[in-house]
Amino acid sequence: QKLRARTDTWGGAMGDSTGLGISLHPMVIMSASEHFTRHRAQAAPGSPLRVFGCLLGTLSGRNVDIANSFELKVSVKEDGTYAIDTEFLKSRLEDYKKVFKDYDALGWYSTVVGQEALESDLALHRQMCEVTESPMYLVLDPVPPAGMQDLPITIYESEVAIVNDNPTIVLSKVSFKMDSVDSERISVDHVAHISSAGDGPETGALVSHLAGQQSAIKMLSDRIQVVQAYLAATQDGTIPPDHAALRQIKSLCNSLPAVNMGTSAKFTEDFLSDYNDTLLVSYLSSITQGTGVVNDVVDKFQTAYDKHTRRRGIF
Repeated sequence: QKLRARTDTWGGAMGDSTGLGISLHPMVIMSASEHFTRHRAQAAPGSPLRVFGCLLGTLSGRNVDIANSFELKVSVKEDGTYAIDTEFLKSRLEDYKKVFKDYDALGWYSTVVGQEALESDLALHRQMCEVTESPMYLVLDPVPPAGMQDLPITIYESEVAIVNDNPTIVLSKVSFKMDSVDSERISVDHVAHISSAGDGPETGALVSHLAGQQSAIKMLSDRIQVVQAYLAATQDGTIPPDHAALRQIKSLCNSLPAVNMGTSAKFTEDFLSDYNDTLLVSYLSSITQGTGVVNDVVDKFQTAYDKHTRRRGIF
């Protein structure tokens, strides 16, 4: 069942009446949409197509700025309900705090057809209350109705209501506005060019390059299939063998380095060289991260040592 009656009672213009100002960035919408699209492409037939994520941003008084998000690990219980992996959530939050020190967990998002919260979502919402106080809940409809002009997004705020003389957490709809920075505007503009590439000339250099690569790979695949079908028909005796064509095919196969992988010293040398270069980049990345950690430790030690020196000087 949906929380329609409960949310309509507490929702409406709740965002305006309480003075709550919510700003939603396009990065959150693009991340959630990409998350659902990737999950739908990789999911097995018959598996649930809901995805879940954590909302990040800043909170200043009654002003909420939802600027980023990341995916959540959610397991399905025997009764069909969902449960959040809180250890994974806390670990990811610690990683994000190292890079985005001003960002805090503001709530969570999920995809629901119909753009309305479900009754079962309250259990996940209570889990998020263990991580952040009064979390927000963003619902994204992955299959909006045809001709819909507004964003298929609904945002809920946590509230405590008295139900049957007991305090109960309910979800109330709140209004929101779109906000963006320069980098997000560039990203949205680029995505818009990609989505409209079929209706007009391709304007982005990256789009043109990827389209050319796709055409080349498709042409190569078609020609390989033709050669494969010809060899199969020749082996079965369906068509008479053409020795000139067979010699050309054999020469082409011999020119491939992968065919002589076990016997070609040149290919083995080049492969090991590329492999060692890849490992070297990985090692340099690890060393850089370790150097950064050591630098932080040295800075903290110097700060603590300076404070200790000043205290001794006072006394």
